[in-house]
Amino acid sequence: MSLKKFILNQFGLALIIMLVLRPAVFAQEETAAASTGGRDAVWRIGFWEVLQQTFSDDDSHPFYQMTGTDRFRGGKGFFGPTFLDPGSSNFIPNVYNKNEDGHAGQDGTLTKLFSNIPLLNGLPTFSLEYIQPTDYVVGIGLSFAYTNIWLDDTQVRAATMGADPDYATPLLRMASHFYMFSASIHPFGVPKTDDLDIFFGLGLSRVESTLKSGIRENPTISEYTATIQTQLSSSAGTLPFRRMGIASGGDSFGFMLEFLFPGNSEIIDNPFATNTIIDSTIYDSTYNDRGDALPSKVGMPGGITRVSWTYSF
Repeated sequence: MSLKKFILNQFGLALIIMLVLRPAVFAQEETAAASTGGRDAVWRIGFWEVLQQTFSDDDSHPFYQMTGTDRFRGGKGFFGPTFLDPGSSNFIPNVYNKNEDGHAGQDGTLTKLFSNIPLLNGLPTFSLEYIQPTDYVVGIGLSFAYTNIWLDDTQVRAATMGADPDYATPLLRMASHFYMFSASIHPFGVPKTDDLDIFFGLGLSRVESTLKSGIRENPTISEYTATIQTQLSSSAGTLPFRRMGIASGGDSFGFMLEFLFPGNSEIIDNPFATNTIIDSTIYDSTYNDRGDALPSKVGMPGGITRVSWTYSF
């Protein structure tokens, strides 16, 4: 077992123990704060985030898992701001890309609900965390966060594989919305003004994904793909994750850097696993470089790094 896994497992165990055994601190917060020189509970809002998605290894990219195409092996994840992108005129660029690609009709329950927000047509990415003191040194935090990811087959192809014609790569675009609940331990207590806050935690996320998949017009198999063929699909599932990071304390603006490590749960239905586009024998001989059967569901194991501004009060 690696050192990172050992540390994370130990903090996860400590988190569970603290949540189960901690005393009723709500009635004692003011007394504890006065006696220890600490501070009262803190609310922290995170906003205007920049997101980077990475994967566990070359075989972990969801597009490679779905298609078996080497062009996605070792492919890139999402990188960029998820709200108010300076290079875009859209408030929520990933949601805009998804809607422009025609995914809106496949949205999951929560995503469809938030799409009714006027002007934005979606929920801005943010986080909200409540950190309370205990009778011990540590603080306990409860958090909800929302973020989203957009993966486009033309942008995430592996840079090491060289150039290839567009028709040699299956068409695939995916939008994923993460609604994340987590609990965390703050080993040094509730952060004071000008302190740095280090935290470790565990959480569960509802992930709602929509996909446009298909085959481009391909002269090598023109009898099957005389024109572009596409289809829309959606998936929803629950994804456990581990969380660790660092944030500035204070009573106003600051920053937060956090790392999310999703589990290996297979939560995305694979549209390439059945004969819904072209015959599987033709598909495998043309696109499936792995040669083995494609899985019916895939995951996105790896890591998500979030950098955001914060406001604490």
